[in-house]
Amino acid sequence: MKYDFDSFHPRAGMEAAKWDAIGDDAEKGIVPLSVADMELLSPPQIIEELKKTAEFGMWGYTWWNEKYAAAVKHWMHTRHGWDIQSDWIVQTNGVVQGLYAAVRAYTAPEDKVLLITPVYYPFYRAVKLNGRTVVESPLKLVDGRYEIDFEDLDKKAEGCKMLILCNPHNPVGRVWTAEELRRVGDICLAHGLLVVSDEIHFDIIMPGYKHTSYPTLGEKYADNCVLFTAASKTFSLAGLCVGNAIIPDPDLRKKLDDEVNVSGCYSYSIFGLRALETGYMQCADWVDELNEHIWGNYQYFKSFMAQHFPEVWVADLEGTYLCWFDCRCFGMPGEELAKFLQEKAKLYLDDGFIFGPAGDGFERINLACTRQVLADALERFKAAMESR
Repeated sequence: MKYDFDSFHPRAGMEAAKWDAIGDDAEKGIVPLSVADMELLSPPQIIEELKKTAEFGMWGYTWWNEKYAAAVKHWMHTRHGWDIQSDWIVQTNGVVQGLYAAVRAYTAPEDKVLLITPVYYPFYRAVKLNGRTVVESPLKLVDGRYEIDFEDLDKKAEGCKMLILCNPHNPVGRVWTAEELRRVGDICLAHGLLVVSDEIHFDIIMPGYKHTSYPTLGEKYADNCVLFTAASKTFSLAGLCVGNAIIPDPDLRKKLDDEVNVSGCYSYSIFGLRALETGYMQCADWVDELNEHIWGNYQYFKSFMAQHFPEVWVADLEGTYLCWFDCRCFGMPGEELAKFLQEKAKLYLDDGFIFGPAGDGFERINLACTRQVLADALERFKAAMESR
């Protein structure tokens, strides 16, 4: 490979959220594989650009301009086959902040918001903390593959105002096909639901799969959609707080833009802007190699489980760098399992129950790390399970 995905850089003492959360274990060489940011360096081109920005020595109030818009447009065209206009972009401090704003902008208190579950836990918070009601449509497992239960989705859509879609789906790793998305879209159009599509993982796609960005399905779908994207997962930039909503419909766009501004968010980090511009204009080949590395880690993880714990079901990884696996065979309820893994294996993952009731007994492991970090974690898992 041209790029280095084998060097380990511990983040203890760097005020990294997931490292600080594990306390003293971070000082003992334990690497948390939970929250979805990478244990891999950003592309060297981005690092060099941020060094130059830091050395400039003045970092005043910042707002994006046509250079930034051109980078977003370039990426959406070259990677995702969608030609967008500059004025469709509404900048946010990140996708999660955008989701909270969208819930307030497009629904009223006590309105119902539909989620396809298990799903990224901030979806629940964005709905509940804003005084709206969550309606869940659980995925179904068919022949070892998660599928949308369209009959249930159609039934649950009645009376809802919005669907928050996760595409690719976190935590189960599905990359929804164009046909699946079209069926989702038709249900939403029939019932009058706005589609808010979180596509933050849309660049992390495994071999043999293709991401379809929801608005590219056609004009009627694009006009009923608020698309959220960010460069954070793609280039390991989560701490730089930069995200985008892309909204073709002017009325929908104004509502979100107004809500973002009401939140007091109207100035952004110069470092985030520079990082996105560099990544989108210069680092496509780095992303390609990153995906190869993630795929290799997934194959390693799946082979390890098949060899040592064949009773553990591992979901196919189609997209994201997050692997979902079923630990119910060990006979421990979700919270007991989490405590066991942390105390006995020194293994800090994202526990399935935080993604909703359908995730209880599952675990999600972050594969955006070096192969050695992953191997060490799995050896601790093996030793802990065999000592029970």
